[in-house]
Formats: sequence, C-alpha cells, structure tokens
Amino acid sequence: MSNEKRRAVSPASGEEEVIAAYLRETPDFFDRHPKLLEDLVVPHSCGGAVSLVEYQVGVLRDQVHEMRRRMQSLANNARDNEALSQRLHQLTLSLVECTGLDEVLTSLYQAMGEDFNADFAAIRLFADPVSEGEQGLGEFVGKNSVGAELFSQVLTSNKPICGHFKDEQLAFLFPENAGEIGSGALLPLGHNARFGVLAIGSRDGQRFHPGMGTIFLRQLGDIVSRVLVRHIAVE
Repeated sequence: MSNEKRRAVSPASGEEEVIAAYLRETPDFFDRHPKLLEDLVVPHSCGGAVSLVEYQVGVLRDQVHEMRRRMQSLANNARDNEALSQRLHQLTLSLVECTGLDEVLTSLYQAMGEDFNADFAAIRLFADPVSEGEQGLGEFVGKNSVGAELFSQVLTSNKPICGHFKDEQLAFLFPENAGEIGSGALLPLGHNARFGVLAIGSRDGQRFHPGMGTIFLRQLGDIVSRVLVRHIAVE
C-alpha cells in the first residue's frame, strides 16, 4: 500500500470498532484480498513486527502445543488412575484373604506404605473387638475415647477430609511422628454406624488438600470398613 493511500484511523472516531466488526462478520475478507496479508503487520512480543500470516501461524502453533500438553496430561492421568485402580484391587484381595484382625492391619499398613506411598498410616477404632484376644491391639481406643470427639467432623460426614490435621489430632494418631506430618487425609470407617477412622499422613504439606478429588479415598474407606466390621462389636 503506497503512502499516498495510507490514512490514519482515529480510535476516537470509532472507525477501529467499525473495521473490527466488519472483519469479524466477513471471515472470508482476506480470501478475496490476499495481497493485504502481505502488507499487514502485527507487533511481536519479542520486538519488531511480523506479517499477519506469520502471526496467525504462531498463534495456531501455540494452540497446538497447548492441546498436545493437555492430551498428554489426560493420558498420564488415565495411566495413573488405571495403576491406582489395580493397586486398590490387589489390596482388596489381600485383605479378604486375611484370617484375623492382626493380619488385616499388618497387610493394610504394609500396602499403604509400599503400594500407595503413604509416609504414615494409622487406624483408630472407637469400639470394642469381637474377639477378646484382640483387646490388646493399639487400634482399639474405646467407645468413650477422647478421640471420638477429636474426629467428630469426619465421623459424621460421608466423605474423607483432606488437608492439615490439628495438633491434638496429630498427637492422638501419630504420637511418635506428629511433627513430621505436613498434610493428611481422614477417612471415616463404618457405614450406618461409624466406628473409627483411617488416617493417612504425608511429609509433603501439599499432597493432601481440601480441593483434591476423593474418589479413591472413598473407595479405600469402603473396602477397609467392610473388612474391619467383621471384627468390631458395633451396637
């Protein structure tokens, strides 16, 4: 375009808005006037200017990269969920095959550390065992234990609670490692009658947070509840 034909477009006059609206309503404009694409320039973030075609190609390239990143993220999440589901299935089989409560607890703690990367795990049962031989297990803290009050929120809920534990909760659950817990999850145990909690602790302060998904934790809590209820004297 020659300098003689150039004319400044005044933003104040509203001409820019008219031109922009026309171009939006006429998407084939540059198909009919391809020469204009060679003359138009767009400021570049790295300085200087590029042609409109180069700019559009750059935008499309960025969109493709972002789409690929999202697809890769979805694929990674799908693989992680599949692996997690498989580990949960193996844990279920392992717990079902246990013959006693002591064996159940040992298998559960081992799986939490080895298969689910939990730094710490603890079960507290606010009930009595069915078998007198299991009275001495540390997981049984009694019906009227102070712990029932400490965990009343999760016991009355229908879902796990994730985030940061209170100091008194940490001391009750992990008396020897309370200072190492950065974040954790509390899972209610029991269905119609809540009889305890499963606590998972992590040294990472960001691993468990209120906004995270809890489907896996719900499933884990349901499995553990079904296995433990056979050993619990629930009124």
